[in-house]
Amino acid sequence: MTVKSYPFKTGLIALILFLCHFAPVKVNGQTKPTPKTVPPPKTTTPPSTVTAPTTTALSTYSIRGAMSNGPMLKFTHLAVLDAHSKVISRWETDSLGLFKIKGLAKGRYRLVNSAIGIDTPFSVPKQSENVLIVNISVCNFGATKARKDIKAGKPMLLLSGGIAPVSSPKEDHFEKKYTVKYHDFGDTPPDIKCSMAYNKAVFAFLDKKFGKSWRKDARDDVIGLKR
Repeated sequence: MTVKSYPFKTGLIALILFLCHFAPVKVNGQTKPTPKTVPPPKTTTPPSTVTAPTTTALSTYSIRGAMSNGPMLKFTHLAVLDAHSKVISRWETDSLGLFKIKGLAKGRYRLVNSAIGIDTPFSVPKQSENVLIVNISVCNFGATKARKDIKAGKPMLLLSGGIAPVSSPKEDHFEKKYTVKYHDFGDTPPDIKCSMAYNKAVFAFLDKKFGKSWRKDARDDVIGLKR
């Protein structure tokens, strides 16, 4: 009885083929090394490009103007106060009485010089223009000066007056009795609103100290006086 061995032959052939895969190959009598399998290169994902946000600088504005009350006020100091009454910068008018204030953001401000009674509010515009003209009328005699004069014990009553100021013994008596001085500007009176503001503060002081009896004794040409 003959036994066929096909499975054995098949396994032997498979073993020979497996060994041949790793064995060197001879080409023209020379041994050629078996090529190595090179793994494919690794691919890396490039980092994403992040664009930094652009920042826009805050817009700044300027104002320019003139300081005058008739004649131009040269080399006059000015303080700029913000909406919270905090001084944010100081400036000075030039030899022509002109000024220019720079670096302001949009908002509300005040232009102040308390020594000569300046307290002028202004707003930096909402429109695109960077310049705002501010004309200031200065009260040399206003409520601020009146309060200072009263505190110093030197209040005055401002008169509408005329070209040639006059005085009389009756006026001297009035000034001594009520501790106040008449002041006549002659033919160059200040702004009427400023004069009335000054006198109004002095009127209140005299009313509080002497009652209203002093009004009957005062001159008729005291600016803003009502009997």
